[in-house]
Amino acid sequence: MKGEKIMNGAFKVGIYLRLSLKDLEDGKSESESISNQKDYIMEYAIKNDLEVVETYIDDGVSGTQFDRDSFNRMLKDIDDKKINMVITKDLSRLGRNMAQSMIFATEYFPKKNVRYYAISDDYDSFDKHKDNNKLMLKAMLNEMYVEDTSKKVKATLNSQKKLGKFMGGTVPYGYKKNIPYDKHELIIDEEVAPIVRRIFNMAKSGMGIKAISDTLTDENISSPSVYKGKVYKNPTMTYGLWQSSTIRDILQNPTYIGNLAQGKQYKVSYKMKYRRRNAKEDWIVVEGACPAIIDKETFEIVQNMADKNKNNYGKEIPYLFRGFFYCKECGHKMGIDRSRYTKANGEYVEKEYCICSLYKKYSKRGLCTNHKVNYYELENEILKDVRKQCKKYVKTNNFEELLKQNDKTLKLKVDFENQISRLENNIKLQDTYIDKIYKDKLKGIIDEEMFLRQYNNLTQEKTKLKNDKHDLELKLYQLENKLNSKDNSQYINIINEFLKLKTPNRELLSTIIDRITIDNDKNIEIKYNFKSIF
Repeated sequence: MKGEKIMNGAFKVGIYLRLSLKDLEDGKSESESISNQKDYIMEYAIKNDLEVVETYIDDGVSGTQFDRDSFNRMLKDIDDKKINMVITKDLSRLGRNMAQSMIFATEYFPKKNVRYYAISDDYDSFDKHKDNNKLMLKAMLNEMYVEDTSKKVKATLNSQKKLGKFMGGTVPYGYKKNIPYDKHELIIDEEVAPIVRRIFNMAKSGMGIKAISDTLTDENISSPSVYKGKVYKNPTMTYGLWQSSTIRDILQNPTYIGNLAQGKQYKVSYKMKYRRRNAKEDWIVVEGACPAIIDKETFEIVQNMADKNKNNYGKEIPYLFRGFFYCKECGHKMGIDRSRYTKANGEYVEKEYCICSLYKKYSKRGLCTNHKVNYYELENEILKDVRKQCKKYVKTNNFEELLKQNDKTLKLKVDFENQISRLENNIKLQDTYIDKIYKDKLKGIIDEEMFLRQYNNLTQEKTKLKNDKHDLELKLYQLENKLNSKDNSQYINIINEFLKLKTPNRELLSTIIDRITIDNDKNIEIKYNFKSIF
């Protein structure tokens, strides 16, 4: 088969068969049409050592719609992990609505990590080098229509926005739609507008964004998402808390001085829901399109203060392990922070430490714990461990030493080759058994159920033998060729370069280390990018 090789008999096949209404009108029987499809696919499955788990038949159901009993049962079995490969005779058997068929073939099945193969069309969703041109041509007209419609809708929405009409779904916090009179007109929501004014006044007085969000949370004031009754399928640990990003968006929104701002985000593609932020200059802003909650003077003062605060943190210290740390408890990144204080004797002290970013942001909420670790002590400890592991790697992967005893190595090589030969003979034997039961099925000696049961048992045994053979071939390859392995020599060179340096650079360390996790007891776990070969 084309595509990726999945070992250990990982493909559990579902055969999908469909008989069209036109076939029934032409007088074709189920045994002729469906059976021909089934036999065609089974021959392919046998040839490729595939285990057939289930057969799904939609008899006399139109291919233009996808709400079919057996098709829905197949989707459920995919969700239940019963099957992870679907085979049809061709793409039209999946459906005759080509746009929808393409969604299943190129989006749904890959998203579910299910392999889809249409035999006659030679379409394999797992083929990394597949050419989707044929598939694209079948759905091109529908795609062009959808895209053209999307552009027209977008142009219409933008023209309405430029006229000062609100065309969004979620209104800015502090406003509501003027329903039932005009759903495209915003009016002030007097229930929460005072909170918006208070946010601006707190910012105007010099209070920081985090302090504002903490104050509102402490006072149990409903966040915008809670106030609007938004329900999330998988709410985060911070749901219901006022976010710094929410405060920042409110303080930067010109809508609050009556200049309705829309088009702050855009869809990456008309096929996707994912959205990105638009640059400020690309916003659609219409002056006087809605009532103001904040006066212009207050708004401009807040903007000026924000501009001045942008770069007041000075240059970032180039910590060697910045970005490597993760909290073991909550999974969030751990940042590097500084504390400054003056001792009683007047000595100025500055310390750097690692701290969980979630805890730092919500220290009062109990979302994580305060497991601070002194950064430079941590850096020294990590560098010691890295040097130790690198020396160990170089030592254990010294292949010249491992292969010094040529007699022992040659004996091992011959043993591998003999085992591989025996496995190849057993695999051929399984093929003989499969051919025999298939002929018995065609002759009517055994029924379909008995054939599938025996076929799947033999296929599973054959897959196991092939996997064992593959493992031995890999070991033989390592034994014969690892001395000249480019990957190994590359890591050896990187590690030797690291061991020579008194102070390594971040680029070198990122090649060696994947990530570093720190738990509640300040235990450190380093995940390396390299592993011992044997």
